Amino acid sequence: MSLSAQDKKSLEEIHKLFIELEKSSGDFSFDTSKLALLKEKIAQLTSSENADVGRLAPLRDHLHGKMTLKHFVSFAIPFERLLNRNLQDDEFLIIENDKATAPQETLPLVFVLDNIRSAFNVGSIFRTAECLGAERICLCGYTPNPTQWKVEKTAMGTQEYMTWEEHPRLMECLEMLKENGYRLVALETAASASDLYENFEAEPTAFILGNERFGLDPTVLQLIDEVRVIPLRGRKNSLNVGVTAAVAGFEWMRQWRTRK
Repeated sequence: MSLSAQDKKSLEEIHKLFIELEKSSGDFSFDTSKLALLKEKIAQLTSSENADVGRLAPLRDHLHGKMTLKHFVSFAIPFERLLNRNLQDDEFLIIENDKATAPQETLPLVFVLDNIRSAFNVGSIFRTAECLGAERICLCGYTPNPTQWKVEKTAMGTQEYMTWEEHPRLMECLEMLKENGYRLVALETAASASDLYENFEAEPTAFILGNERFGLDPTVLQLIDEVRVIPLRGRKNSLNVGVTAAVAGFEWMRQWRTRK
């Protein structure tokens, strides 16, 4: 049975209160007035003609100010499922505080993103690069930058700490990096690609990632120093570009740490 407009509105309001209470409960306590309002709105679901909605009303009796956060969140799940909601990272409460200080040194590692279409992927790579302590990110072509809210939302604040720059033309960006001593490594499923887990040269490195659908132009592959591919054992022959950046970045860091 599909949700009526009123049921959907009620569930959206309840879900919003769940998220607000979860985010505000860093000290494992709950805002008394908001918790009371949440319980009141859940109790009102008894009037729904939808059996799936109505059976959620008794959950109000299990909500109290001394429950654990884990206990509290478990009661939000049935509401999320009815709304077909899939939470994104920025909607989760992060229990552990981020480090207050910057890394002592950045890695001599650059991510070059060429014509990446998805703001979600770009934001994900910003988060990965910052966690690695990478030097910077170069945004080429029509790749969105962190001033766009979808990138900012997925980056979860890491865009404030990462150095990034825009380059209208990828080739000019690569030529600049090469002149400054970076080894250019394309992450691509080319037939001539080397295994990602082979040894990297001990020098500053720039990983180049192309468009999610079309990859990098053949002219680009002629300029770069080498192509690396992540070995896969399943039927699919490629990973999401954000996942690719993370796998390659952490393997490069692992090798860099063993050389120190």
